[in-house]
Amino acid sequence: MIFQDEFELQTDNHGDLQDITEPVEQIVKQSGIRTGIAHIFNVGSTASIGTIEFEPGLKRDLPELFDRLIPRAVIMAMSRLGMMGMVILIFRPPGSGQI
Repeated sequence: MIFQDEFELQTDNHGDLQDITEPVEQIVKQSGIRTGIAHIFNVGSTASIGTIEFEPGLKRDLPELFDRLIPRAVIMAMSRLGMMGMVILIFRPPGSGQI
């Protein structure tokens, strides 16, 4: 059995973190499938999806880390080329606790 759905997010700015756990859980529940794999995909070259413990300091710490790894000058150059700012989507694995 295959079930497909989608949802959209609005981001605020460069380095924005979004917890997508609840919309993904709702889609999985809506599917009625009890065992399987949920494939999560984002459109765009400057966004990513990852799994991480979504603890309180993360929304500050992770973008700061990426800013050190990828200096603002590079990001500004990407922006001039028409690329959007970095957006990070977070999915909490089952059993990882609440935010």
